[in-house]
Amino acid sequence: MRASGLAEILPRALAIVEEVRQRGDAALLDLAEHFDGARPAYLRVPQDEIDRAQIEERTLEALRESIRAVRTFHERQRPEDFRYSTYPGVEAERRFVPLDSVGVYVPGGLAPLPSSLVMGAVPAQAAGVARIAVATPKPDPTILATARELGLTEIYCMGGAQAIAALAYGTETVERVDKIVGPGQSWTTAAKLLVSSVVGIDLPAGPSEVLIVADEGADPALCAVDLKAQAEHGPGSESLLVTTSAELAAAVRELVGPDEQIQIELVESLEQAIERSNDYAPEHLELMVADPEAALLGVRHAGAIFLGPDAPAVAGDYAVGTNHVLPTGGLAKSCGGLGLEAFLKPLEIVRIDRQGIERLAPIVATLAKLEGLTEHAAAVEARLKEPRR
Repeated sequence: MRASGLAEILPRALAIVEEVRQRGDAALLDLAEHFDGARPAYLRVPQDEIDRAQIEERTLEALRESIRAVRTFHERQRPEDFRYSTYPGVEAERRFVPLDSVGVYVPGGLAPLPSSLVMGAVPAQAAGVARIAVATPKPDPTILATARELGLTEIYCMGGAQAIAALAYGTETVERVDKIVGPGQSWTTAAKLLVSSVVGIDLPAGPSEVLIVADEGADPALCAVDLKAQAEHGPGSESLLVTTSAELAAAVRELVGPDEQIQIELVESLEQAIERSNDYAPEHLELMVADPEAALLGVRHAGAIFLGPDAPAVAGDYAVGTNHVLPTGGLAKSCGGLGLEAFLKPLEIVRIDRQGIERLAPIVATLAKLEGLTEHAAAVEARLKEPRR
């Protein structure tokens, strides 16, 4: 997170995580009543409620298109298994297998976010994950209908740090998962960090961000609307315009008004703008310049990059096919967004025959003895003794 408040939240989030860990379902119900204002009638949504959920046909068709795009794009991300002989008689293999279970967190907020469910669940399904559990505060018909469209039946009424804790440790009702994915605000991020020693997490994403690099030819109205769109995600979200044009900067400032979430910076060259972007490492980067493909060559750090005036970052939130769970707070310098590989784990497999162990034993024994591990050396040397059973 770029915001400084995470350090203050961590101790409070820890108290919630520990309460769920110790009290299970009772803690989840009490915390829901405290934070959401109402005690849920149940923790797991009954199947008949999922079956009854209704949404407009137009919305359903849009969701189906989003699901199709995300599924087809992520299916093509599967890494290849391979086997390789490093020495005669020695074969090493790397084989990718899906995780057994995943928890998908879907934030609540002022409106339902079915796109977050799509972005978390569809890649997991494409990877072959057998069990997908969904956690969301106050699940509404849109979320339930989306889950039904995806064939998901394990949905829990829980949000915030308490939901992350339940997915990580399990309760009487909630079975623990092997990995937790999905966007969220500071409480969710803090809880993910706290449980990351016992469960896998995608990334500790914080408030949403966009950085727009624009030259004098950019349309100020498009820059303004894209900056305002990202700020719409709520407090803490950051929108930054970096431009070489004072005229564009002034026009955009007039259009966006006095919004503390929107910042505008003037630089002397496009090269400086790209370096500013690389230093910031934004979640979303828009290149509104005369030659975006050329500018792209200088980009090293960004979660998702959108080229040209007709490629707004908001398109990536829904239906392009790319994932909208992306690194924030500068984490794009070290990691990328959620993809199929997040739901796979590699198995390393070794095959060694007699010829192979005779070739390897002197190497392994020499290095093991160098490191003071004499039993390591003995383990390979024992295999050279005759006769063998």
